[in-house]
Amino acid sequence: MLRRFRRAVLALTVIGLLAVAVVASSASPALAYGKANWQVAINGTANFPSTGTAFGFWGWCEFAGGVTSGNDGDCQFAQYFHAPAGSGFTCHLSLNVSSWNASGGTFVITGSAAVNPTSLTGPCLGIFPGSADFKGVDTGIPAAAGRYHPGVSALAPGAVGEFNITVTQIP
Repeated sequence: MLRRFRRAVLALTVIGLLAVAVVASSASPALAYGKANWQVAINGTANFPSTGTAFGFWGWCEFAGGVTSGNDGDCQFAQYFHAPAGSGFTCHLSLNVSSWNASGGTFVITGSAAVNPTSLTGPCLGIFPGSADFKGVDTGIPAAAGRYHPGVSALAPGAVGEFNITVTQIP
């Protein structure tokens, strides 16, 4: 009887330790780009009154590999452009950042871009960053933690809307 009890306690202990190991490993963050040092959220809208033209975007970036520069990053953006007579587009932009530098006061990035749907690659990349492979693109995003409201005129003079940036440094 005592032998069965010991086996049961041993089995339950092993099962418990395995359960703790599974929970601990699943609670760890997925670090595809390494530990991020910076996170950015950015959004903007611009409407040109009486023209029927408007554009906007929403997105985020993570930069990893260092405090003032690094070799990994990821950005995801949704963009739209509306024009009279139903012309315009909506697209998703994904940036794979292979290097970044923040020593000049803003984030400057190098990498490659992909657009969904691919049929909108030209117009979507025309807004930012300019091409599918890009080098030394100054994002204009301040390289200091804080909330910024540069105003829509920073994006499009004469437009009505908003432009917001939140930058967080991760210790």
